[in-house]
Amino acid sequence: MHRAIAAWLTERPWRAVFITALCGALLLHMLAPFAVLAGAVPVLAATRLTPRVGLGAALAGALPPLWMVLALAGPSGWAVAGIGILCFAPLLLGLLRVSTGSLNLCFQVAVLVSALLLGAVHLVLDDAASVWIEPLRGMLDSMETAGLSLTGDREALIAAWARTMWGALAGVTLAIVLGALFLGRWWASLLDAPGRFGEEFRGLKLGRVLGTAVTVLFVMAWFVDATPVASLAWVAAAALAFQGLAAAHRSKAGGRLTRGWLAAIYVLLVVPLSTSITVFGLAIWGLLDNWLPPRKTN
Repeated sequence: MHRAIAAWLTERPWRAVFITALCGALLLHMLAPFAVLAGAVPVLAATRLTPRVGLGAALAGALPPLWMVLALAGPSGWAVAGIGILCFAPLLLGLLRVSTGSLNLCFQVAVLVSALLLGAVHLVLDDAASVWIEPLRGMLDSMETAGLSLTGDREALIAAWARTMWGALAGVTLAIVLGALFLGRWWASLLDAPGRFGEEFRGLKLGRVLGTAVTVLFVMAWFVDATPVASLAWVAAAALAFQGLAAAHRSKAGGRLTRGWLAAIYVLLVVPLSTSITVFGLAIWGLLDNWLPPRKTN
């Protein structure tokens, strides 16, 4: 089915542009699935057709949400930057994959750039958490108006949420961008070299430098009460979860994990009640995988 989808999208350039624009129009309503699709189709188009078609598709995906944000909320630099990252970052990573042939390099670059951008936010803003205070108050006011009230100290709850918002947003954005890159690359491989994407995905690793930085960061997060450290831990967790998922696929390819267990991991990832604990478990797996010697697959 996915091969047929990829073939249909790339048979005519306008199809990739149209579908990306449609996903972009729905991006703000159901963020994650449509954001992934809006990033994946330009990756496929740039890989199978031309970079110009991929860029046109990315522009088509970015314009509808930009128009909606400007029409409903007025000019917002943060919103424009967020939409730009979601729509164009997967394309840039896809072009990097085409030029270098290394999906793992794209993975490492995405993690590093995410961490640098998040660090820049905390350096530029005197109190990064304060940006979220008023939006969170407005959200709680809307919940109370709708009859949903939360117990406990309202201001303490807002302060705790505000402290985690930048990190959570960066982690989710990284997951969406990488998800779009991987989906677009998988679609392209189905048409060019079936099975090639699986080999590339199983090779995902942060490497010694980023792996060491992530390990130190996690240790600091347990003992240092600093908002930048806590924020960066979200990015590290997202990156390690992808590496843990790659390790699970390596275990399956090596016969150490059955297809049923691998399918169960994906089911737990998409079920809201189990998503957090599954991501945490994959992140621990990824952290250990970065330091364990590689095992040969059968």
